[in-house]
Amino acid sequence: MHLTHGPLAALRARPLAAEVAEAARLRPGYREHAVALDDPRGQHQMVELRDRGIAGANAYWEGSPPYHERIEGAVPDLLLRAPVADALAGVNARLEPYDLELWVFDAWRPLAVQNHFHDHWMPARLRALNPDWDAARIAAETERYWARGARGAINPLSPPPHATGAAVDLTIRRQGGAELHMGTIFDDVSEASNTDAYEAEPEGLAVSAREARSNRRLLFWLMREAGFANNPTEWWHFSIGDQMWARITGARAAYYSTAPEVPSPRT
Repeated sequence: MHLTHGPLAALRARPLAAEVAEAARLRPGYREHAVALDDPRGQHQMVELRDRGIAGANAYWEGSPPYHERIEGAVPDLLLRAPVADALAGVNARLEPYDLELWVFDAWRPLAVQNHFHDHWMPARLRALNPDWDAARIAAETERYWARGARGAINPLSPPPHATGAAVDLTIRRQGGAELHMGTIFDDVSEASNTDAYEAEPEGLAVSAREARSNRRLLFWLMREAGFANNPTEWWHFSIGDQMWARITGARAAYYSTAPEVPSPRT
């Protein structure tokens, strides 16, 4: 099958600006959204995605761009709650006839990695790029891309999204091959990474930008139809059952809090 016709072609042509704008409106304050700690789904166990046939490599362990070095505290694992992994497998089943598959950059994330980026890496980058910004502006911009972590135990009523085992960072690639063009690399924390960055269609919009727009639409709608919500500032970030998902979808409460004990890391 080809992407120029059929069901996936229709998704590539389907605008997403209205949905992303609504998600951006709803997202602020998501860490205060209710979490139903007594929901039995909160006991769903963690599984390794590659054991479920889902391809990927942990970007923070591998030292992928833009970091080019292993992040302290990173692990090689790609762990998610079992039902979330099953939902990804369903997306892969839709991609398989087109010789495409999901490629995962990051899933469950250790708190040390979260703290590194929220407390150190992102503020330092912003100060270097914007020396006139005050501390409040730095903090606000940091929160657009990196959720705050915790000191000591994570508050179960306000966990970082990736600490729940319900959030995943991913893209689409040719089976065993190159990633589809999305316009930016993973973790390019800039306005260009907003999911709807290419939805405007000014005269002369480059072919590469049109291709990125089509591929972002494809990823967005495939994941949306599988039950995921997208973080509107990151085209690669999707989740089911956590606070951001609950806030964006209108669910009364999240049902995933901090992930249960995870399996021993891969080596």
